[in-house]
Amino acid sequence: MKFNVFLSVIAVLIAGLIGYGFYAANSGEGFVWLITFGSGICMALSLIGILAVSTKGRAGGINIKALSSIFFVVFLISNLVFTFTKIKLAPYVIINGILLLIYAVSTYGIIKSRQ
Repeated sequence: MKFNVFLSVIAVLIAGLIGYGFYAANSGEGFVWLITFGSGICMALSLIGILAVSTKGRAGGINIKALSSIFFVVFLISNLVFTFTKIKLAPYVIINGILLLIYAVSTYGIIKSRQ
């Protein structure tokens, strides 16, 4: 598995802009910084999987890109729901944390099955 550094930087910058969008939408909330950084981290990790990761075999790369694309959409929908429903802090942390851990374990499983 290889990382393309340039595309990783681009993915992090795009995720930063998405995080800023969630900051702007939640500017009146008390935990605006958590939503900003939480959405930025979730988006950055999934975008890096979409853009910057390449594997030796073609099937492993396609699986990682498909999984990352699915979780990018799930993270985006999740953060939009939390932004516009003004839900409390604990459900945000728990749901996004569980989703992020499921994404990490699934990606790890794909990487290990290809070695």
